[in-house]
Amino acid sequence: MLTAVLIYLLWPRDTPDMRITKVTAHTNATLTCDQTAEVVAVVGTNGQPGTVTYRWNRSDGTSSGPLEERFGKGQHEARLRLLWTFHGRGTDDAKAQLLITSPAPRTVSVSFTYTCR
Repeated sequence: MLTAVLIYLLWPRDTPDMRITKVTAHTNATLTCDQTAEVVAVVGTNGQPGTVTYRWNRSDGTSSGPLEERFGKGQHEARLRLLWTFHGRGTDDAKAQLLITSPAPRTVSVSFTYTCR
């Protein structure tokens, strides 16, 4: 009987794969002359270990290229940051988009305005 209990306790079990449960994004709403926007995306998971692969795409045509965030067991949340600096006169209606490619595709974006007179 003791052997059966030990086998049950030590037998490898299938654990669920990492799953994204939420993705949100926010930023400082309006920028003035020569400031940097900090865009923050919050990625929530089911707490299983794994890697989130993502990229930031900006409305000026710039892309971060593939990036990774590793989650440890029990980690339910991570913040992914994008810093975007603006210079000079003018107005720009900017948009930053977070594109998650794995473990499952997700997209979230945030818009803001840069104004320098």
